[in-house]
Amino acid sequence: MEELISTNVLFETAFGWVQNAPDVETSIQAIREVYQLAHVTYHMAQTVASKIDAPFVRTTYPPVWVSRYLLQGYVNVDPVAIEGVTRTLPFFWSELTAGPAAMRMFEDAGRHGLSGAGYSMPIIDRAGRRAIVSLNADLAPEPWALQVFANRGHWLELAHLLHSKALVELYGEDDPAPPLGPRERECLHWAALGKDHKDIAIILGISDHTARGYLKSARFKLACANIPQAIAKAIKLRLINPI
Repeated sequence: MEELISTNVLFETAFGWVQNAPDVETSIQAIREVYQLAHVTYHMAQTVASKIDAPFVRTTYPPVWVSRYLLQGYVNVDPVAIEGVTRTLPFFWSELTAGPAAMRMFEDAGRHGLSGAGYSMPIIDRAGRRAIVSLNADLAPEPWALQVFANRGHWLELAHLLHSKALVELYGEDDPAPPLGPRERECLHWAALGKDHKDIAIILGISDHTARGYLKSARFKLACANIPQAIAKAIKLRLINPI
């Protein structure tokens, strides 16, 4: 019971600090301090095509390591970054399969005093954007697992709150990505591949009328006059990737 009260107090404290923080940078520092973590990283893997069209990353890692990570091209071999944009559920870093290049990266991180005990939470928002919130601590595997299991529900809420703050930091109140539903994105995806509403209905196991309705609502949300325009805009905004 005392442990539950303790985790709730930590969460309420962290949530309040993040909610009132001016930006993501301050927010991750607050989470790090409240939970006594080694480091916290927020990484939006892909922003919506606009004036800002590059990964958005905020981290508490020291600048020396961040510079080395970039210069060595570790982002291309880092299994946390690679898995984070393909998985949908949170994962321990210890679950990942690391090839020789990734092992060299982890060894290099260890030489820089960084711990390999980590936990990452992928985020997929209503516009289909992906982000990753990663936490790590200077703990042995067992105590780290206990800390994660005690706080993982709260940490996931904080991860989504961080993502909301990142969107505001990037776009203010004018988020350029309309909130297309999963079915609307699926229908546009297949339309982009040359399928008409009848084909899409068969592929998705829905009625012709429903498929046509999803395409129509997607077109309205994207403020386009016809489906080809809606497809082009959805691709530009990276809401669909017809490959």
